[in-house]
Amino acid sequence: MMAKVRNIGDISKYNVIKNYPLLKTHFDGVIVRIGYRGYSAGVIKEDARFREHMKGLIDSKTPYGFYFMSQAVTESEAAAEAEYCYSMTKDYDPAYPTYYDSELSNQKGNGRADKLSRTDRTKIAKAFCKRVEELGRRAGVYASKSWFETRLYAAELAGYSIWVAQYNSGCSYKATGYDMWQHTDCYQIPGLDTRFDKSYCYAELEGNMEETGRKEPANGFSLSRGVHSYSLYKDGDKRILIDGRESNFRLQEFRCKDGSDEILLDSSLVEFLQKVRSHFEKAVSITSAYRTSSHNRSVNGATSSYHIKGQAADFTVTGVPNREVAKYLQGIGAKGIGLYNYTGGFVHMDTREKKYYWQQDARNGKAYGVSTFGFMETYQIKGRMVATVRYNDRNEYVRLLQEEIGVTADGIFGAETEEAVRVFQKAHCLTVDGIAGPKTWDALL
Repeated sequence: MMAKVRNIGDISKYNVIKNYPLLKTHFDGVIVRIGYRGYSAGVIKEDARFREHMKGLIDSKTPYGFYFMSQAVTESEAAAEAEYCYSMTKDYDPAYPTYYDSELSNQKGNGRADKLSRTDRTKIAKAFCKRVEELGRRAGVYASKSWFETRLYAAELAGYSIWVAQYNSGCSYKATGYDMWQHTDCYQIPGLDTRFDKSYCYAELEGNMEETGRKEPANGFSLSRGVHSYSLYKDGDKRILIDGRESNFRLQEFRCKDGSDEILLDSSLVEFLQKVRSHFEKAVSITSAYRTSSHNRSVNGATSSYHIKGQAADFTVTGVPNREVAKYLQGIGAKGIGLYNYTGGFVHMDTREKKYYWQQDARNGKAYGVSTFGFMETYQIKGRMVATVRYNDRNEYVRLLQEEIGVTADGIFGAETEEAVRVFQKAHCLTVDGIAGPKTWDALL
C-alpha cells in the first residue's frame, strides 16, 4: 500500500505566524529551520524564530522536522553543524528527519561554500548526515533539482532522505528516488500574512532512529606518539583513539584541502583539541590543519608554518567566543596560540616548544604579540565604558547592550539580541551587521 501523500510546509524567521492551529489545518507537518552558518564569516547562528516556532507547533500538536542552512567548507564544519542541530533539538521528538540544506548562499553566489567542487560538496553533505545519524536522528538532504544534478553526486546521498525542490506542475527529477518534493514557494493561507514553501511528502518518515538506535562510528585507530604520516584514503573516515578511548575527531578533519592522500599529524595536537571539546562540550570545527608546502604557498601561509609540519590547527568552537577558547588553551599549557579576534575569526593552536601568543583584530589587520588572552579592549562612549560585542559573546557589556536595546538582559548575545541590534541599526541608518561597535553604541547611548 502506498503511503498517504502529506502536505508539508517549511518555516524560518521570515515567516511571522500568529495562529499555529490555522497553520495545522493546511499542513500535515512542518520542517523548521534550526539555524544557519553565515555565508561570509561562517559563524553558526540560531534562527531568530526557532524557539517561537517550536512552541507554536508543539502547542498546536503539529508534527515537525528540522533543517539547517549550511555553508560548511570542510567535513569538520559539517559535523559541527550536525552536532549543533542535535544540541538545539535533543529535547524535541521530531516526526520528520533533520535535513542538510545545500544551495547558493545568495543571488551573487559569493558565499564561502558556493565555489566548492561537486566532490567536496558531496563529502560535506555526507559528513553532516552521517553525524546526524550517529546521534540517533534520521538525516536527509534538501536541494533543488538542478543542484542535485550538477552540484552534488546525488547517488552517493541516496541512503538518506531526499527532499527535492522544483517549482513546477510536476517533478522531473530522476537522479535518485525522493521522499519529498517542494513544488512552490508562494503558498498562501488566508488569515496568515506570509507566504510559505509547500511540499508533498510521499514516504512514511520517522525523525528518530528508535528501532536501530544510534549508529556506531567507524572503527577507530590510535596515533603514534609525535608527528607521523597517515593516509586519508586508507584511514580518513576512522575515529582517532586517545589512550584507547574514542575522541571526537576523525582523521579526515586534519587533511590538506588540496586533496592529498598524506596527512602529517602530531598526536599532541589532537589531545589538546580533545581537551577543548570535552571542556566546552561543544563541537570543534577545524578549518585548516595539515597543509602541503604547495597548498601553504597558495593560501599565503608563512614559509615556516606549523601547518606544514602537521603541528597546527585553525578552528572554532560552536557557540563559544574565540577569546574564551584561547584563554582555556593558555590555561592548559598550549604554547602556540593565535586569537583572530573579528567576526568570522578563529583560534590557531600549534604544538611549538617555545611559548608565543598573538592576536589579530581585523581580517586584513596586523598580528601583534600578547602576554594573555584575558584582556578585552574597552572604550568610553558618552561617559559609559563599553566594548564591541557580537554574536556568542557573554559578558557585562552584552547585558548593558540588552538593557539599552530592550531585550532580555541575560548577558548572552544570542539570536534575539542580534536581531534587535540589526533592527536598531537599520532604523538609525547604520551599517546593518548585528555587531555593537562604537557607532552603534554612540547611537544607542
